[in-house]
Amino acid sequence: MKITAIEPLVCQGGIKNWTFVRVRTDEGITGWGDATEWVRVQGHLKAMEDLSAVVIGEDPFNIERIWQRMWVASYAGGKDCNVGMTGIETALWDIVGKALGTPVYNILGGRCHERIRLYADYCDDYQGGFRGTTRWREGDTSQLGIAKQAEYIKSRGFTALKMHPVGLAERPAVTRIASLKAIDDTVAKVSAIRDVVGNELDICMDINNRLDLTSSMALAKALEPYRLLFFEDPIRQEESAESYRRLAEATSTPVGTGENLYTVWSFRNLLEIGGVDVLLPDICHTGVLQAKKIAALGEAYHVPVAPHNPNSPLSTVISGHVCAGIPNFLALEYYLEEREPPWRDDVMSPPLGSFIKDGHLELPAGPGWGVELDEKEIAKHPYREAWYSGLGSSWEDLEIT
Repeated sequence: MKITAIEPLVCQGGIKNWTFVRVRTDEGITGWGDATEWVRVQGHLKAMEDLSAVVIGEDPFNIERIWQRMWVASYAGGKDCNVGMTGIETALWDIVGKALGTPVYNILGGRCHERIRLYADYCDDYQGGFRGTTRWREGDTSQLGIAKQAEYIKSRGFTALKMHPVGLAERPAVTRIASLKAIDDTVAKVSAIRDVVGNELDICMDINNRLDLTSSMALAKALEPYRLLFFEDPIRQEESAESYRRLAEATSTPVGTGENLYTVWSFRNLLEIGGVDVLLPDICHTGVLQAKKIAALGEAYHVPVAPHNPNSPLSTVISGHVCAGIPNFLALEYYLEEREPPWRDDVMSPPLGSFIKDGHLELPAGPGWGVELDEKEIAKHPYREAWYSGLGSSWEDLEIT
């Protein structure tokens, strides 16, 4: 069997674009992959175009060989290359699973977990989503409002949620220093959640790289009584592993990071110096092979893995297959449908919603990823330029149509 074509299909997915990848073979078996990244879509599309030169003509079963060829070919590196590589690699796993007539998780060593625990990403400044409001940040972000959000998440059967606190350091900003009031307000919201749901919901907090080390330490220390599941990305992880080491050493609040690290070598540096308590790789950035290696390295350091996953419905399924075989798996990020566009469940069959039960992902039983994408539905929602830039006032000013 030989690879004959690599075809990206971009679908507008709310405030981001979903980048699906179809890989064709000379035996008629087609695989679906995912190269979703919120920004710079054109960059990873160009990366896939360039990488096709070292992929087309290869045997899709030789996934490690193909990954190494792409890695060497993309010596300049960067997120665009890693995401492009992942789009191709994940499609190869689908091809192999279909050729063998078995789900990908069986090829990856079978299941440690019969179903995948999800944590609901819906709380605080991102609540409201797409179906309930017309703007990105509309919604009640008061203490009472976020407590109600937590109650709703609990009622859906989830055992963990993620919140993104308002007001710590707004974008755009010159400084990443949080005021004492901002820290106190954030802690008060966590306290309000605990008052309502007790210890029945784990709380994750994502700072989105908004703080410096001093502010991160102050907030993490203040949050210790509330026993967070993890404290995510307070500092830009690519800026200073040493800052993460100092933060992890200074607090009992578990420090998590990794969505912008792409290989086992990047994670090794953090683990070796004790700079991370929970690994948060994004499988749309690392790919399957690297995700498995990262998880195995974490296991050697007794560090759990909770993959980052604010991407597409296909990426959730792909991540679920990978998580199933990770013994040190903790939880997988999941966007509630309220945060997604109404066509989320139209572009994939069976729809993602059919696999979500009581706060868990039930794994598909079919060969490969166990799902297919609908090209006609994808075409109804074409790429939308600058839908989400990740910069400036776009966090507040996105109109949802």
